Amino acid sequence: MIVFNEDGCIKCGACQGTCPTSTITVTPTYIQHCDMCGQDPKCAEVCPEGALKVEMFTVDENALDQPRLTFNSSLCTSCGKCEEVCPQETCVVVGKPNMEVEGFCVMCKKCVEICPVQVIGIPGIVEPKDCAIDLEGKGATYIVNCVGCGTCVEPCPVDAITLDKVGGTISIDENVCIKCGVCSQTCPWNAVFISEKYPVKREKDIIDFAFDSTSCIGCNTCVEACPGNFIKTIGSNLTIEVPDICAACGLCVKVCPTDSLDLVVKWGEAHPADAEGLGYDAEKCEFIGACANKCPTEAIRVVTKTGMACPSLVQTDEDPSFVNCIRCGACAAVCPEGALTVGSIEKMIDGKLVMRDRIEFNPSKCTKCGDCETACPYNMIHLTDDEKLPVKGFCTLCGQCIEACPEHALYDK
Repeated sequence: MIVFNEDGCIKCGACQGTCPTSTITVTPTYIQHCDMCGQDPKCAEVCPEGALKVEMFTVDENALDQPRLTFNSSLCTSCGKCEEVCPQETCVVVGKPNMEVEGFCVMCKKCVEICPVQVIGIPGIVEPKDCAIDLEGKGATYIVNCVGCGTCVEPCPVDAITLDKVGGTISIDENVCIKCGVCSQTCPWNAVFISEKYPVKREKDIIDFAFDSTSCIGCNTCVEACPGNFIKTIGSNLTIEVPDICAACGLCVKVCPTDSLDLVVKWGEAHPADAEGLGYDAEKCEFIGACANKCPTEAIRVVTKTGMACPSLVQTDEDPSFVNCIRCGACAAVCPEGALTVGSIEKMIDGKLVMRDRIEFNPSKCTKCGDCETACPYNMIHLTDDEKLPVKGFCTLCGQCIEACPEHALYDK
């Protein structure tokens, strides 16, 4: 039985690409695969013609035999019973000649062998590697084992990330970084973490991975640079073989001295920290300031059209503006006492009950050290003289601002 350590998975999709029976589907949030129904496959049990069967075979000479599924195309009638009972929903009738059914595990071990971070295994034979990273206490930005591919540099919306040398380590300017998390979602190798959060990876599709053998000089620089050992040498003619699916970091392209490689990747949308929670429609906003004045934690700042700053009620010469806490979690990540934490709250949105991040605060733990105030990229967090609420500026998603807005410019999302 094949097992996955999803905590360490980088969602590169290499296992999905190599599986001969299409039993693995990798998404940004989960891995769907045939788990042999705990070594008692339901598909084989219900197959009326015996097209799907279970057989025992030797995976390793020093281990017990393992069950695997076999398929006899000549016996398959495409009745669909296997598809109906599959608890993992991997078994599918596709009707291809000689392969009428897909989605069953034959224990070929190709996924185990290709995984660049060794998080796929066979219990008792090849244990999946534990790649979990302890993020507690690592602060608002944390970089670990960066391969220097630079994939995260361009997507940064505020140009806070730099890479001085390909193959080196990125740097993040804390004074510029807005803790949106896009870099962490984009990183192919799980090397960047923002506000102690494990990111949901962006979807990506390799459109083209081209190799020009006529210009290749056989230096193997790309082979040595590939963090996942995806690129293989062809010793007979001093060239290489590029994979159909890989982590798509592009490091090989950047180090190739003859520009023999070209990688085209289509990226899915990023999911920045403010993508969920409190929605703001700038076209509807009249900058009245009712939302800021109503917020119990001063997590919204508005400058009205008359120059009044809310909730401080101080006259300024600033232009009308709206700023709010986006619950990025930077304050909670640096709080040494655990007074500020990232929690969650249920919200009914578009008829569905969903969970949303919120900032939670325990005043009894707060020492007013000011670390949260320094870490906040939006200058929302601030210390106060209020003993009951010594820190303000964090959003609890209480919804009072939404109720206060006369123009309906604020909403749950």
